[in-house]
Amino acid sequence: MQGIPRWHQVLPICLGLLSYPYSMFVGLLGLLSLSIWQTLRSPKAIFFTLFNSGLIAIAVLMVISSSQAVYPGEAYLQLAHFLPFFWLWACLTVYLQQTLHPWAQIYRWTVVLVLAAVPINLVGIVEYLLKLAPNPALLPYFPLIDWLYLGDTDILRAYSLFDYPNTLASYLTLILGLNLGLVFLEGQETPWGRQSTLSLWLIRANVLLTLGCLFASGSRNGLLAAIALIVVSLLRMRTNRWVRLLGLAGLALIVVTTLSFGVAGRSVSWSWVTDDPRIQVWRLAWQMFLDEPILGQGLGNYKLLYNGEIPLYTYIAHAHNFWLTLAAEAGLIVTVLFTLAIGLICYRGCRALMSLKPAVSHHALLMGYCLAFLGIALFSLLDITYFEARVNAVTWLSLSVIAASPVLSQKINH
Repeated sequence: MQGIPRWHQVLPICLGLLSYPYSMFVGLLGLLSLSIWQTLRSPKAIFFTLFNSGLIAIAVLMVISSSQAVYPGEAYLQLAHFLPFFWLWACLTVYLQQTLHPWAQIYRWTVVLVLAAVPINLVGIVEYLLKLAPNPALLPYFPLIDWLYLGDTDILRAYSLFDYPNTLASYLTLILGLNLGLVFLEGQETPWGRQSTLSLWLIRANVLLTLGCLFASGSRNGLLAAIALIVVSLLRMRTNRWVRLLGLAGLALIVVTTLSFGVAGRSVSWSWVTDDPRIQVWRLAWQMFLDEPILGQGLGNYKLLYNGEIPLYTYIAHAHNFWLTLAAEAGLIVTVLFTLAIGLICYRGCRALMSLKPAVSHHALLMGYCLAFLGIALFSLLDITYFEARVNAVTWLSLSVIAASPVLSQKINH
């Protein structure tokens, strides 16, 4: 079924995306309204999208694993980080495949998400500068800051509008990928209308703001993922050779500066690798997996089974690696099927990307979503991202664009 997007289709998700970084529940309402509308419109298409992708089988196995968990109540609660987002992904994928102007919608989503991140970056950078002040402990005594701020004034790292610096960094990694796609899109003719001069400058400036806020967050993992995204984009996207060389020189400068002076007060050295508690955290997760390799210990059970085995750490929430966490908590079958299912979606999306000519504006737009998902995948090697609903929503949104791209690219090529 084809149709021109009407305001009642477009407005909920645009409002949802714009408000999502600031008011999680308002954002969820916007995404929920679109998902319900699409489900009522195309229930069979959504079901078969979930079924053919293997996500229904994975969901069933997750429920079975939760029923056999050491702490079943916690495992059932943790399903909220997966099952609703499987449904959201299917709804957005079907919506893009059915709507008459999908690329225009994707373009609007990208611009909204990137522009909404500008205040997040500014808040994070200002917060970091205030924490460098002689007496940052005075910050909570300002009523507005005390009411809004979720972070810790005794820690130099920036929290911005999130509850933890690494959560902020994971969100910014997603945004950076989308932002890079828009930057490379600027020099091309687009069929989706023109942005205002202010929007264009904000899109350009937000790349630097995002890198600055990533530095302020103190996430070495996030900064490494960001560097990888910039390198991939410079090598993949069509651009001037001197711009590419300058970009690579700038990256080298970032690496040298980071190694010399650290990131937001946190040193970067070989001891980060050799002495990082992640090594012991991973060993514990591996042992949990070996104890229950088929169904796992239960989603969210890692933190409940942790007994302070690592000195100076009385509480550890997860294994700081997505695949190890999933294997320890949900078992081998879920981990393998989930990786294969998402990997197949990404493979098909990459083939669709390669089929588009680099000079076509759609190529840069789709590349932005591929970079966003690549960034969060790299981030997940050293941390967990799905506990934050805002990060989760943008991740599955990016995957829905990638999943719909084979169908959408065929329409362009023909």
